Amino acid sequence: MSESASQTADINPDDTIKILVASDIHLGFNEKDPIRGDDSFIAFEEVLQHALENEVDALLLGGDLFHVANPSTNTLDRCFRLLKTYTLGDKPIRLEFLSDQNDNFLESLSHTVNYEDPNMNIAIPVFSIHGNHDDSGGAGKVSSMNLLSTNGYVNYFGKWTDLSKIDIRPILLRKGETKLALYGLSYMSDARLCRLLDDAKVFIEKPDEPGFFSIMVLHQNRAERGPKNYLPESSLPQFLDLIIWGHEHDCRIEPEENSAKKFYVSQPGSTVATSLSEGEAIQKCCGLLSIHKGLFRMDPIPLKSVRPFVFESVDLATVQEELALDEGDVQQRVQDFATERIEAMIERAKTKITGYARQPKLPLIRLRLGLTEIEQQFNAIRFGFRYHGRVANPQDMVIFKKKPKVKVKDELGNALDKAALQEAYRNQREQRAQRAEEIVDRYFREADVVNQLEVLNPRSMAELCRRMVDYEDDDAPEKIIKFYEDKALSFLRSQDNTSEEGICEALAGFHTADPDIHEKVLSMLDARSNRQDATDPLQRFRDLDDDGMAGGNDGSSVRGDPPNTTVAAGKPAARGARGGRGSRGGGTARGAASKAASTAGSTRGRSQTSITSMFSQQSTNNSIASVATRTSSRKTATKKARQMDFDSDDE
Repeated sequence: MSESASQTADINPDDTIKILVASDIHLGFNEKDPIRGDDSFIAFEEVLQHALENEVDALLLGGDLFHVANPSTNTLDRCFRLLKTYTLGDKPIRLEFLSDQNDNFLESLSHTVNYEDPNMNIAIPVFSIHGNHDDSGGAGKVSSMNLLSTNGYVNYFGKWTDLSKIDIRPILLRKGETKLALYGLSYMSDARLCRLLDDAKVFIEKPDEPGFFSIMVLHQNRAERGPKNYLPESSLPQFLDLIIWGHEHDCRIEPEENSAKKFYVSQPGSTVATSLSEGEAIQKCCGLLSIHKGLFRMDPIPLKSVRPFVFESVDLATVQEELALDEGDVQQRVQDFATERIEAMIERAKTKITGYARQPKLPLIRLRLGLTEIEQQFNAIRFGFRYHGRVANPQDMVIFKKKPKVKVKDELGNALDKAALQEAYRNQREQRAQRAEEIVDRYFREADVVNQLEVLNPRSMAELCRRMVDYEDDDAPEKIIKFYEDKALSFLRSQDNTSEEGICEALAGFHTADPDIHEKVLSMLDARSNRQDATDPLQRFRDLDDDGMAGGNDGSSVRGDPPNTTVAAGKPAARGARGGRGSRGGGTARGAASKAASTAGSTRGRSQTSITSMFSQQSTNNSIASVATRTSSRKTATKKARQMDFDSDDE
């Protein structure tokens, strides 16, 4: 429960665990921008300064410390410098470690908490999970968080190592008479997590001893963004006391009680604005969490180093009569109106100057105008030129949102305006269309018969695109194509008829023969570096294959079955419309989606050729080669036209 003012008077500081809580630091965001490139580093340094000034026992991060999983050397160097400056030193650590460190830090080099490593001199231990931006995807599945763990700067925990189930074992700490159980759930796909929850395959182990204050830090969608595209609070176990919720960027750091489960949820939000949305304009904070036995208190600490950001949304329908938008030069009148509002917003931004020495002074301004007619829209980029040197984002200072007017008739023939309903539906479709993997999945599912995939699964192509965009994993196409080639060859070997017609008929039934093949693809991609011997920290280096990827062949989990003392989490509930806390850029989505489509087009012929080569020594060699030639040429001939259609879908 939360502390009251009367209860805090007799609290012994020697029995109080003090933790500074922050999330979504996004180091390296926009680092090449000469104006905004330092914002994330300045804010993170202030967080570290607060940890030092408040003499905290630990710093807890809720994921997305980095903006990308493989940040630039400049970003890594600046991060290392900050952590070395503020977290290393001779200050004694008063947190006693109680749990099995081999279980808590399976991925670390020493398998121990960093302040018990004799080679490190830690003053403030940092505990962190990974988020969707610093997820360990890509070649080798080594992310920036792994580098921080290897170098001893961060205690990286909560990384799932088995896709078939999640077994969460707490970090058990004690200071005086206060005992803390810290649970970590690093980011994974919301859909996958919901499936595991539905199947009761999420196990959260309770401590054997009573009296532990239980905290879980996680990094998932909290807002409803579609069915199985968020983590309902009701799916978390009731024995937890406090949830530190990362990923959502709007700051709601004051603990909010869940009326059903009776635990509290604190959402720190981000320390830097990565998308110019309304939620990002809320005051940025970190929090000082104090825990005394079964009591806790969260004190918000406003960040003074954050760049001023003012957001405003105006529906022009509400000022249509005032601006006389039904006559004359409508575009010029809207532009004059925008100029007036921008000037007022710049003045409001001046009130957010805190006096912090390193706070950026040029403000972020975002004016969203809801249009009723397309004629009201003006050139926002040209409009922003006049504000160079006055705002930090002149190129995207003004955005437009067209409100559709959809008229339908009721049973009596009266016209009904359902613009709001249609707008919500369109917004949902637009948000989904911005995602590269959604574009790829939609394209292949809606393709005509001639362009349908014969071997590859459309969902696997969407996964390929997601890994290229999110993780910049250029090895994913080769892995997925090779996987399907091997599966197709094995499937054809089991067929009796190897004639030309037999191969074509067999390939037509390849998808239905193994309906779970896409799940096997995901397991293949994610399990390559998860297999390692927990008793030997050097085993993963001995298991490196020719591609430099750590892996094995048995597909087994690194842990055994969960003990009988575990608690299965509940099932998710409720649905919602997909919304967005920012989306990927359209250009990136189009580029990656086009590359995925081109990859599919060029490899389909190659897959067919590889399949026919398996039977090259048989009597049907000539007929099979003929099938391969015709299939390859047909796919090549349609690839360019398919690419053009694909690009037009993204528009």
